[in-house]
Amino acid sequence: MNDSIEAELLAARHLRFGGDEPAWTDRYVTSRSRLDPSLTPADADAAAQRAWRSHGWAHPAVVAYLEHESGPLDAG
Repeated sequence: MNDSIEAELLAARHLRFGGDEPAWTDRYVTSRSRLDPSLTPADADAAAQRAWRSHGWAHPAVVAYLEHESGPLDAG
């Protein structure tokens, strides 16, 4: 796993991300692009918008990692 993503996940365990929507989606897109460099900017933005609506209360790096591993968390 990328060291910076791992560090963010460890930090998220102790700290809630207090960002507004633009800051949250920016952090989510940054985290997802580190995990999956082949993700297009449009796909990353769409995923961030979906994730914000359903999981904006959580740390964006955690949501990005879980969605990278499992797919969209709001699917089902």
